[in-house]
This record gives sequence, C-alpha cells and structure tokens, in this order.
Amino acid sequence: MPAAVLTRKERQEQTREELVAAAARVFAQRGYHKATVEEIAADAGFSTGAVYSNFGGKEELFLAIADRQVQARVEEIEAVADAAEGDGDAGTAAAAQFRAFLESDPDWPLLFYEFWSLSIRSPELQDQLARRRNSIRDALADALERVAAQLGFELRFSSTALATAIAAALNGLAFERAADPEALPEEVFTEFVTAVLGCAISAPGEH
Repeated sequence: MPAAVLTRKERQEQTREELVAAAARVFAQRGYHKATVEEIAADAGFSTGAVYSNFGGKEELFLAIADRQVQARVEEIEAVADAAEGDGDAGTAAAAQFRAFLESDPDWPLLFYEFWSLSIRSPELQDQLARRRNSIRDALADALERVAAQLGFELRFSSTALATAIAAALNGLAFERAADPEALPEEVFTEFVTAVLGCAISAPGEH
C-alpha cells in the first residue's frame, strides 16, 4: 500500500517530536548548559532553522520535554492511586512505580535540577517550571485524598502540603539515585518511600 501522505500540520508535529527527542538525547549527553541548538538540530537531522521555526530555543525545548515528563508522572500517580484503592498497598505500589521511572529515565532528575537552578535566577522560567511542578503536586494531592477516602483514613495535614512534602522527598531520592545508583539499596529505597507515604495519613481520631 502507498505510504500515507501527511498533512502540513502532521509533518510539523512530527518534526517537533523529533526535535524534542533529539533535545532529550543531547541534554542527557552534554547537560543543558553545554548543549547547543546546533547539536540538537544535527542529532535530529534538521537545520538550526527548523529548530527556531518550531521552538524559541533551548528553553522551549526543555519545557517541551518537561511537559512530556509531567504527563507521564501524572499518569503514574493515577495508576498508583488506582492500585492502592484496589489492594490498599500504596507504599509498595508507589515505590515500584518510582523505581521503574528512575531506571527507565535516569538522566531526567539531573537535567531537571540543572534547569531548576537556572530558573531560580529567572522569574519567567521559574513561573514556567512551577506550573509544571504544580501539576504533579496537584495530581499527588488528589491521589492522597482518593486513597484516604477509600481506606477510611484521614490526612494529617492538607493534601497540598502533604503532596509538596512527599514530592520533595521523592525528588531528593531521585537526585541521590541519579548521582550514585548504589547509594540506596533497594530495601532502604522501598522502606523509605513507604514510610513517607505512611506519615501522611492516620486513622480517624488519631490526631
């Protein structure tokens, strides 16, 4: 059968996807600061003009990568909540999901922290990154509320505050694992994630 003819919009979207994938590879190899638009274009097999006709530069490419990461993390959080509602073992489900993420994309935590340190000095970038981080936080807060309601527990603090604290703890674990994969044995990793989630809830009347 003849190959399907892509529309102009479909071709542009395909080009954007290829550029984002190339940016992720180059950023992982070179780091955000050292990577150049020229290297990203070459990796994708395009001219630098193709990059700038689709993205404003490295910052927009990174944010496009972040959007895909956010979508994946939100889906994972929802999957953990679904599993916890089914069998009540949120800690183990979360630890397994989080570990799978770190193993499948070990470069992302270091890249995220590199860009995060850059955004601290740029209010506009800080706002862009904060909106994406908040999407994950809100998904986690919703998951906490769902699981607590399903299991008959109460949240010890507001779901937003708990989600922020849990995300901070998981981000720290991700950073340490990315810097030194042997630093945290599997049993310690799983126990810690379970303990962090366990601290978020209490039986009715406990607090």
